[in-house]
Amino acid sequence: MIRHLCKIVWNRRRSNGLTAVQTFISFVLLFVTLSLALDKAANYRRPLGYSYEDRWVVNFHPDGLRPPDEEAAPVSREQVYLALRGFDWIESVASAGYIALPFVFGFQSQFTVDGRFVSNGVVSDEFRHTLGIELVNGRWFGEEDAALDWDPIVITRPLAEALFGDEDPLGKRIEEWQGYHGRIVGVVSDYRRGGELSDPGFFVFQRMGEGEPRRNFLVKVRAGTPLGAQEEIDRRLRAVAPGYAVEITTLAEDRASSLKLTLVPLFALGVVSALVLGMVALSLSGVLWQRATLRVEEIGLRRALGGSAVGIFSQLTGEMLVVASAGVLAAAVLIVQLPLLDLLDYGGGVFALSLVLSALVVYGLVVVCSLYPGRLACRVRPAEALHSE
Repeated sequence: MIRHLCKIVWNRRRSNGLTAVQTFISFVLLFVTLSLALDKAANYRRPLGYSYEDRWVVNFHPDGLRPPDEEAAPVSREQVYLALRGFDWIESVASAGYIALPFVFGFQSQFTVDGRFVSNGVVSDEFRHTLGIELVNGRWFGEEDAALDWDPIVITRPLAEALFGDEDPLGKRIEEWQGYHGRIVGVVSDYRRGGELSDPGFFVFQRMGEGEPRRNFLVKVRAGTPLGAQEEIDRRLRAVAPGYAVEITTLAEDRASSLKLTLVPLFALGVVSALVLGMVALSLSGVLWQRATLRVEEIGLRRALGGSAVGIFSQLTGEMLVVASAGVLAAAVLIVQLPLLDLLDYGGGVFALSLVLSALVVYGLVVVCSLYPGRLACRVRPAEALHSE
């Protein structure tokens, strides 16, 4: 039966070629959309590695419109700490480099592991407690690290597994980071600073030195603190340093913006895939309708010879499934080459599931589009074939 269907399709290869090309394009777009969606869904179920609720970011930098008095002493981190801790609704304060803050776009990287860039940023000793980062091995930074003659670093567990496997990473150096002699003193569960939809974090925390500028502060506020309290922070910091500007955002707001920037392209790709599938559905319906109309003699003759309606419907649907299979197989051959060329870094489960779901959607679309034209073909009576010339 399959050989017979392939022969019929080959005899009509010109008319079936366009349908196969459309199936090829729709399958590729559908695979890209599903693989991205499944990958983001898998990331969403992973632990984030920190808490963003009731955390505010205070950006404290010189105001270009109102420069500080030249005779005034520069503002130190301790002064900002004291000003922020003066509020009873602020539980803890930490400082960090801009790149180390959550939901910040952009990164700095000194090396790669398994083809992925490893981000790194400087943070203060209070950063882990303020952000609620889970420590799984070793320790976090402390005042005792100031007396060391080497630089302590803390890495994430995904990075530790990629670098050292099952070995204990404590006390080791990162050989891939050439020219840097820091040693690992601790491992945290994860730090996906890009949000829930980002990949497992390859991140290195460096201890903030005493002489480094501190312009970004992270504060943990008491649950239920109103956003109007940000005005109190602004007034107090401007009083401490009149020549500085203050910008305050919440990590919850930054998270919402990050999710939107990630989901909008995925939604747009989904809309394009849906439109292409709609065009393919219209094309399939039109082709089947035309075949049911032009093949009245053949269908009527088969009915006169005792052919069943189910058999006729199966033949018409089977022909379109063969045509769709040509496009699906060509697309699958192309897609399978992507991991071999390191153009895709999805896990094997996401890759295989995306291929299977894409094929099921395409074949399901063929069957659905065959229902009504197939029904018309099944209603052809043997007498109608006799009236055809």
